[in-house]
Amino acid sequence: MMNDMEALYAAQTVLIIEDSPVQSKIIRNQIMALSQFDTLAAYTLEEARALLTTHKERIFVAVIDLNLPDAPNGEGVDLCLDFGVPTVVLTATFNEDIRRRFIERNVADFFFKGTIQDMDPMVRSLERLFKNQFVKALVVEDSRMSRAHLRHLLEVQRFQVLEAADGLEAVDRLAENPDIGLIITDYNMPNMDGFELVKTVRARYKVDRIAIVGVSAAGSGSLTAQFLKNGANDFLTKPFEVEEFYWRVNQTVSVLEVMKDLRTCQDTLPEG
Repeated sequence: MMNDMEALYAAQTVLIIEDSPVQSKIIRNQIMALSQFDTLAAYTLEEARALLTTHKERIFVAVIDLNLPDAPNGEGVDLCLDFGVPTVVLTATFNEDIRRRFIERNVADFFFKGTIQDMDPMVRSLERLFKNQFVKALVVEDSRMSRAHLRHLLEVQRFQVLEAADGLEAVDRLAENPDIGLIITDYNMPNMDGFELVKTVRARYKVDRIAIVGVSAAGSGSLTAQFLKNGANDFLTKPFEVEEFYWRVNQTVSVLEVMKDLRTCQDTLPEG
């Protein structure tokens, strides 16, 4: 009998858009071997359009090859994004310009399609995208433009996003939303800066309760060290690579979940 999380997984379908039946089967087998997701397969752009139209509520992410017979220039990515479906790109030929272009088009991730083992990080990315939809993230940034950019990046990764313009407002948001699991905070802010916010949060919440990632345009080794000493889990210097932001944030949240699981196991151990 399925538990609640297994039922949630079973209700989520990965749409595989790949013109090679052999490659499609390899991708499907790895997804099903390493996760609990269901899968659907399309071999052309029009087949993908039909499945997205009829199964939109089931499909939570699309894994797509860039070079389809009827979509040789990545039109399949636009199709999936137009349907509001997070999209993970696979390509057999790695090209930095192509990777950057599609990351800028808001794909959730981008992978080189090589051996079967190359599929494993992709499946982990799908798992993370699924879990992120249950994580509340708080963006703390006094610049409206920077705050909107960070919010957008987190939403591409499927986080539930809240905002605060400074540390004091962030403390209020935490009081209103005690289930926040991730904080992305700038350093230089009025009223309460990033250092003080991190110290305030850590005085109230343990490191396995809320993950904190510091960001700043004034990046330096000493600034990074100070953030980490105050209790941040990670630090990024702006401007950062979008993919680096995705993976650093996702890895931070994943480590937090492992720590929570360990704490749960320890709490259930018999005394003595």
